[in-house]
Amino acid sequence: MNVSDITARLYAINAAILEKTGEKPFIAPKLEIADGQCFVYLTREYRTNYDYVIGAAKGDTPEAALDAADRIIAELPSIETAKLHSHMARVADCIDKATADAIPDEYVTPLRMTVQAMTENLLTGPVAA
Repeated sequence: MNVSDITARLYAINAAILEKTGEKPFIAPKLEIADGQCFVYLTREYRTNYDYVIGAAKGDTPEAALDAADRIIAELPSIETAKLHSHMARVADCIDKATADAIPDEYVTPLRMTVQAMTENLLTGPVAA
């Protein structure tokens, strides 16, 4: 594997992150070699609290690290699934905040039912009518 091959793979990884997340990487993927290991750090658009970090792929060779990066990206949820999970987290946070603020159950129960229904749909998939 030569420099041109590595460069082509890094560009492909960058494109795969954009395709899979819908976000341009904050830091373009690059191959780093240190202490006998090769690393490829994967990021998405900048966010606070280091939430832009997708992961770090490593391997004993440049090719192994690049292959590991491909596997990490392949395991990312689709954009639609990621948005659904994000929405569910926001609703769950709202429920937690309502509970902490002693909001009566009559106002919180519909949200709990929504989260339960969404979770069941994720586990079982949509039911055909």
